[in-house]
Formats: sequence, C-alpha cells, structure tokens
Amino acid sequence: MKRALIAVLVVVVVGGLVAGMRWRTSGGSSTPTHAAEAPATDTGESDAGVDPDLEERSADAHAGTVKVRNRVLAPAAAPAAGWNGEVQIANEDTWEPSIAADPSSGYVYALYNRYGPPCTRCPNPQMELRISSNGGQTWAAEKPICVCAKVMGQYDPVLAVSSNGTVFATWMNYNAIVFSKSTDHGATWSTPLTVSTNSWSDKPWLGVSSTGTDVYIAYESRSVLLIVSSHNGGTSFSAPVTVNSDTSVYRYPNGFAVLSAGTNGTAVLACSKYPGGSAKTAGAVDIEVWRTTNGGTAWNKVVVDNTLSTGVDFNTSSTTTIAADTAGTLVLEYSGAPTLGGNTLLYTRRSTDGGATWSARQQISSNFNGSFPAIAAKGAGDFRLTYMDSRTGVWNVWYRASTDGGVTWSADVKLSDATAGPPSYISANGFASPYGDYDAIAITNLGKSVTVSGQGASFKTGPGGIWFSRQA
Repeated sequence: MKRALIAVLVVVVVGGLVAGMRWRTSGGSSTPTHAAEAPATDTGESDAGVDPDLEERSADAHAGTVKVRNRVLAPAAAPAAGWNGEVQIANEDTWEPSIAADPSSGYVYALYNRYGPPCTRCPNPQMELRISSNGGQTWAAEKPICVCAKVMGQYDPVLAVSSNGTVFATWMNYNAIVFSKSTDHGATWSTPLTVSTNSWSDKPWLGVSSTGTDVYIAYESRSVLLIVSSHNGGTSFSAPVTVNSDTSVYRYPNGFAVLSAGTNGTAVLACSKYPGGSAKTAGAVDIEVWRTTNGGTAWNKVVVDNTLSTGVDFNTSSTTTIAADTAGTLVLEYSGAPTLGGNTLLYTRRSTDGGATWSARQQISSNFNGSFPAIAAKGAGDFRLTYMDSRTGVWNVWYRASTDGGVTWSADVKLSDATAGPPSYISANGFASPYGDYDAIAITNLGKSVTVSGQGASFKTGPGGIWFSRQA
C-alpha cells in the first residue's frame, strides 16, 4: 500500500516499537528523573525530529497480549541444511533483540525488551538478558540487565564483546542513552552510565574495537546525530559531538565498525536518513556512512546511495548496517525501495579504503517486500548476513554468507523453519509479521553463525517473541 504521509498510516511497529530502529518514541514532553542517574539536560531543541511513533512505544499498546513464559523451547523438526533448527528463546511479549558472541570462548549473549515484566516497579518494557556458555546450545534463565527502578521503559539494546571477553551494552532508559559493561560473562554489570545530554534522545548504536579499549555510541535527538567516544574501555566518554548540519530529518544508526584503535583511530557508522521530523513522511531515503580518522573528534559523511525511497509501509522502508573483517574490508547491508511506495529490497556494497569509496550495489534479496538487515564478520573475507522478506506470502528470515569479502554470496537459506509455536503467528510458511525494528547476527569462537529475530502476529501490538537459530 502506498503512503504519502506515513504518519498515522502505519503505526508501525515493531512492536510498538518504539524502540527500535526507526520508530522509537520517546516523547519529549515529559522527562522523568532516572534512578541512579543525573537528570537529562534540556538543551532547548525544537520538537523537529522527535520519534515518529510515540504511540506505539507505550506499554498500553501491548496490554492484554499473550505472555507465555514456560513453553518448552524445542528446535524445528526439519531444520535447514547446516543449521540446528530455530528455537524460541524469549516468549511473549518480547522484541528487538541484539546478540553478541565472545570471540575467545563459548559465551553468547542475547538482550531484548520485555513488555509486562513480572514485577511492579520494573521498567515496562524491561531490558532482559539471556546467557549461553556453550555457543547457544543451552541458555540460562532470563534476567534483567539492571533493576533501574523508576525508569518508565527501556528500549533499543545493542551488545558487543571484546577479545578479552568484556561484554558491552547500550540501550535507552526511557529517553536517555545509557552504557554498561560486564567483566564476568554477564553475571554482574556496571551501573548504567548516561552518555546523552539532551532532554530527549533515541536509537543508540554501539561500536567497540577488538580489544575493547575504544567505544563509540551514536544516537539521534530531534534531527541531530550525535556520537560519543571512549578510549578507556567505557570508563568515561567524551561530550557528544554533533556531526550533521541539516534539519527536519531523522536518522537511524544501525551499524558501527571500529577499524583501528586509539585517539587517532578510524571508525565508521552506518545509518539511513529519512525526510521529515515528527511525521512519517514519504520520500527519498539516503544511505549514509559517517567516518572518523581521529578517534571521534570529527566525522565526515559519505552518501553511499541516494536513489532509494520509503516503501510499502514505514516499518520496512530502510535500515542500514555495517561490518568489518580483520583485513579492513567493510561491507554495508541496507534496505530501501527503488520506487516510492514499492517493495523494499536488500543490497550490499563493499569498501576497501575505510569507507571513503564504495563498490556498486548488489541486490541480495528477492523482489518481494523485505528489510531488517543484520551483518557480522570474522577473520579475513568472512561475512555473514540475514534479512527478512515476504516471498512466501508471510515473513521469513534468510541467511547468506561470503568468503571473499562480499564480492559474491552463497545462496540464501531460510532460517525461520519452526512449524510449532504460537498459532497466532507461526505457520509452515513462516510468521505473520516482523516484531521490532531490527534483528541481529554474531559469529561464535568456533566460527558458527548465531542469529536472533523478532517474530509476531502484528507489528503493532503482538503477541510476538525472540527466535534463535544456530549453525551446526
């Protein structure tokens, strides 16, 4: 369905989403004081650029959805070749998962939002963590990443793990961007540190160097893209650096690659730029990367693709993510509609000069409506990615891999192979709707791909849950 003004038209949702990649909400009118944090500073910005989907972020949008927390998580009876079969690791009402794998041990971490948490003083939704010590074969029970009492809600998790096993996380405590880390495999976490200074901030994304010394966090605040950096492992961060000068736009950071370390290091951020501020405005979408070569002091923009537009609906219009291998090759995976209101397709491009220039784009999806790119890299030339599309008449998660730095890709493999699950959205052909703004992929210490995705009955209200796939 075409939309001229996606504002009311799609109430998106990734589950209300709110949180996710591009539909977050935050509201700017009421700014609570967060427990154990200083109040955010109001810088007097206008309302331009406020998250387009305020209403879906509210926990009220999810009232009454099914919450089944004790279902047996059994793999699919007939998994895809080379895979162990999809399992559900978080039940209703959960979405917008992130995943990260320890490069030197078997630990895998999944972080996601839960609506209707089982406590009265918890944030709603609450940020929940599950930990596997054996590459995703089994998982410890779900637990909150922090108590964070008096925080109204938590959104947009992003995880990373350094070579020494330190786990890094960023997310939203309501409208503040916070950072935390764990040095004991997720058993305990540092007190969340607020890194944003604006009265309203949205959509954080995290980039961490292989050693964990360099940490970058980007986020959006009322048409302003800001980035903070740390070169002491996240003990402290720089003041936010404003990188853009345009107005009445909205950017969704969704990928960060740290290529070299230190205060003179190189890092590359990926994002999609939408027209309009507080409304879901149909129109051109720019695929951008932002580069620093001095450790985050200054950033310059490269427009990688300016030929795409918003698509069938706002929730599948465009997301852009990025990964880097050990040789310094970058692969950008992104989505967008070649024609305004048309199907959103998935593409890749590659760069071998730190993101300054990029190859021609390569379509990697079917011609059916799709989105939700996720990408990871390991070693030299080894890239793995996932995305969703609707070629079967419903939605599925697809996987492809490259061993030559993104020049060529393997045939796609359907990972969403569960045939048992919530009857409201799981069928033999796939699932009814994406649930949340993004999915994630990581590569374990044994070189196996692990993926998470949000799947549900309705992008707006659910029910829905987090599904996990593990390469055999």
